[in-house]
Amino acid sequence: MFDAVDTVKDLMAKATTATGLSVFTTVLDRVYETGKKASDELKASIRIVFDDVLPKWNYTALANPPQIDSTI
Repeated sequence: MFDAVDTVKDLMAKATTATGLSVFTTVLDRVYETGKKASDELKASIRIVFDDVLPKWNYTALANPPQIDSTI
């Protein structure tokens, strides 16, 4: 289909939209370990906001601000 990662990167960088959205591309060539699970503490500290358009693909992970103990 494509002869190289750089070919895909270059094609994606040329993408535009009618509203003028600009695109940037980055190739991640690091090998990532699979199967790692997020801790319950981490999951509790992140709020996921799903977009109205394609919510399975478009979402934002927001870190909740740290809770400050008012008894200190």
